[in-house]
Amino acid sequence: MQNAGGGQGNRGVKAASQQGLAGLRLQNAVPRARVLYVSATGATEVSNLAYASRLGLWGQGPEYPFASRDRFVSAMEAGGVAAMEVVARDLKALGLYTARALSFEGVEYDILEHALTPDQVEIYDTYAKAFKVIHTNLRAALEATGITKTDSEEAEKSAGAARSAAVSAFEGTKQRLFCHLLQGLKAPAVIEQIRRDIEEGWAPVVQIVSTGEALLKRRLETLDPDEDLTEGALTPREYVLSGAPDNT
Repeated sequence: MQNAGGGQGNRGVKAASQQGLAGLRLQNAVPRARVLYVSATGATEVSNLAYASRLGLWGQGPEYPFASRDRFVSAMEAGGVAAMEVVARDLKALGLYTARALSFEGVEYDILEHALTPDQVEIYDTYAKAFKVIHTNLRAALEATGITKTDSEEAEKSAGAARSAAVSAFEGTKQRLFCHLLQGLKAPAVIEQIRRDIEEGWAPVVQIVSTGEALLKRRLETLDPDEDLTEGALTPREYVLSGAPDNT
């Protein structure tokens, strides 16, 4: 719901999400229905409150402090954290806002350990060796391609920035690769546990941290119209071959 109003992102203007727009339409369709907003973070950015039209922060009429959502967002951005604290205080005084801590009473944790098979150990070691080769030859590759050329003081500064950016990209790519790799290696144990839990009458809930959407889009773009979707393998191998980041 936080993207109900769209806004300016790191890569340009973001369109409002269909989910957010549906939430706004639902609120407008049933003006007498009670609405409860529940969020773990409240608002990472002020514009994230676009869906909360029932709080009375903006609207037409003298009873509203701001005439429109855009004016509210602009005022809060200009006022900073202090302005948002005033809004939270006033909403709390009106009984429209409350902040609570989640209780972990009765929550139990159990670790599911996955024993790596010899084949999985070999896969992990192979990727580790590949990144070791890249790490060892990274500086030489930057110098050979002229990226870190240092024939002047100005070039020395640029070379330092280029070297830092290359190392940062390398380390970030390495982290993403091993994160996805470990998830894949552990998946069989998780799936088997889910099956056992279902047989015992439990209702397993799986949290997916990364959907791999960006990687999937790149794979689909490389497929010919007559190729089957299953031919577009989604593996961490691309990180080693191209180093293209997945920002999903």
